Amino acid sequence: MKTNKGEVTVQSFHYDVESPAADVKSDLQISIEHPDLKNEKGDPLDESEGKIFQVVIPFEIHPEKAPFKVSGLIGQVVQLIGFQGSPEDLEPKQVEKISRPVVEYIETLTYQVTAVAINRGVSLNFTAHSNVEPNEAMKDLQNKKNKK
Repeated sequence: MKTNKGEVTVQSFHYDVESPAADVKSDLQISIEHPDLKNEKGDPLDESEGKIFQVVIPFEIHPEKAPFKVSGLIGQVVQLIGFQGSPEDLEPKQVEKISRPVVEYIETLTYQVTAVAINRGVSLNFTAHSNVEPNEAMKDLQNKKNKK
């Protein structure tokens, strides 16, 4: 699937000291929304080539035995060329593909911040083999669609 991608935007990114004994957390909630975006004139953006979606990932991560945790909200606007469906029509592989740049940004920011904060960069490495699932709102929409 071809895409036109906007810049990855960081709404928030927090680094906090945490006890290495604290519970391990790896919470990434991938959300794909169809935003009501407008151009400079206030008109809706042209979606004739494909729908425009906003990928948003709120996250909270505490790696095992790490002296820190990170959390935040990072997103990106993407246009899916040739796709005219709604977010719940996307297959899991498509969700994984369009959300991957945002996940990589979380990995990169975490590595860079930990390189400065604790003098060694920590790699999170959420791989393409990780189980990426839609958040609860997306699951609800998919279930409603399947019932029709």
